[in-house]
Amino acid sequence: MLRGWRTFFLLPVLATVLALSAPACAMDVALALSQSSGPHRQFLEALQRSVTPLSHHIADGGSVDEGLNTPVLEQADVIVAVGARATEEILKKFRGPILSVLVSRAQHRSLIAAFPDAELSAMVLDHPAARHMRLASAVAPNVRTVGLIIGPDSLDLEKVFSTAAADSGVSLLSRRIGTVEDLLPQLEQLLQASDALLMIPDPIVASQASARTILLTSYRYRKPILAYSQAYVQAGALAAVYSSPEDVAGDFAAWLRTAGPESLSQPLVLNPVRFSVAVNRQVARSLGLDVPSDTELMERIAGTRKK
Repeated sequence: MLRGWRTFFLLPVLATVLALSAPACAMDVALALSQSSGPHRQFLEALQRSVTPLSHHIADGGSVDEGLNTPVLEQADVIVAVGARATEEILKKFRGPILSVLVSRAQHRSLIAAFPDAELSAMVLDHPAARHMRLASAVAPNVRTVGLIIGPDSLDLEKVFSTAAADSGVSLLSRRIGTVEDLLPQLEQLLQASDALLMIPDPIVASQASARTILLTSYRYRKPILAYSQAYVQAGALAAVYSSPEDVAGDFAAWLRTAGPESLSQPLVLNPVRFSVAVNRQVARSLGLDVPSDTELMERIAGTRKK
């Protein structure tokens, strides 16, 4: 019996659409969710809206909270695990190619470390450094120096962001931390020396306690935060470029249109193509910033509109 998302009426629609054409290279793709509600439901509903005739069959693999559909998952050519929790459960119980979606790069690395022999690929949520820097230039054009806190899991990104900052005409000032206890002193040094603070989803920096410290301290210094999620903006960051569940569904559908049995023969990491922006207009007003409309920001970040 199909469980978890049968009430979404997704699979009957997908099955009808996908059955229109099924060449020899068609794959059986099973979707397994961490939760049958929230962002994972949004991903599924958006996938339904974005699907056009494909050559693959998509089946319900269930969800962690309501039960995984073992027979479907065992027969799949590819398992798509939606969220870190589903990915971990799938890795414990099943072999074969797995594509993890709605996960961060740090979560993907952690799963690879825990399951080194797995055939695990990911469609990560982390956006290219250039997008973050374009966002900074668009929402705060007077920013000349951007501060960045680097945790142990983000050391390889320091040079990437430094190059992206230089390409955008700003300087990057980074500070490395090894523990949560290092955060506040390094944060205060950064805020004193920089015009804005850029946050990336490093596990130490992204914890709830760390986020609270960062938001309160930046507010005291009156320095804008440029973040990576809509929730961070709602909590008090100035702006963010991020992937919504709808963005990820669109990227997944686009990938699936050209995917074949060999697409995941070697593990790979797929970066986001689609993106969204969020702006806290109240924070912008308090900082005296006249931030462009969301539409203009999207164009600026995509590089289709000049300053």
